[in-house]
Amino acid sequence: MFKVLNWHIKEKIGYLEISNPPSNPMDSIFFEEFYWWRTEIVEKAEIDSVIIHGKGRHFSSGAVLNDLLGIINRSYEHGKDIKKISEFLNKNSQIFYSLKELKIPVIAAVRGVCIGSAFELALCADYIVCGEKAVLGLPETSFDIMPGCTGTYVLPKIVGKALAMELILTGKTFFPAEALDWNLIQKVVPTKQVLDYATNIAKNLASKFTEDLKLI
Repeated sequence: MFKVLNWHIKEKIGYLEISNPPSNPMDSIFFEEFYWWRTEIVEKAEIDSVIIHGKGRHFSSGAVLNDLLGIINRSYEHGKDIKKISEFLNKNSQIFYSLKELKIPVIAAVRGVCIGSAFELALCADYIVCGEKAVLGLPETSFDIMPGCTGTYVLPKIVGKALAMELILTGKTFFPAEALDWNLIQKVVPTKQVLDYATNIAKNLASKFTEDLKLI
């Protein structure tokens, strides 16, 4: 069914695994499959919650830079059509943000690296649990691009404009303890306990979750 995603259901919890180790990058195949999963699969699944995580040590190293630059370069080769870039970014941004339209809780279980588009995906979840040694951030400006998958929209809503601007413009990475202080995530646990903790949270939230909570 999938090449870089793995989807399975256990005890009415849906587990979406980014499965392209070791760093689980988000290439063009990932974005195609994630779009298909979101629009065709998860809505029809008989589940009470969703957990998104990465296979192995890392959540994801984010979007593949060469893929993004390839889209940008091809658009310029065809009459400098910036609209094609916008369409690509808008599609991915909207599909990430549409996680908030699901009527069930979405939990991001983060281990290892979670940067760029991967961190933007996590920010669209309802609950983020991080391993204590995880690395987070939006480094896109270091490569002369911008966080195009909701980062510039979601991040300021959570931490305010000043801190969001600092994190985006510097492109610096940070650790879960800082993210917890900034209210970016909900919980920090030992790395080996991340998925178990996320599963327990998924079970607890399922019985208490309401659609109104998505609006917070």
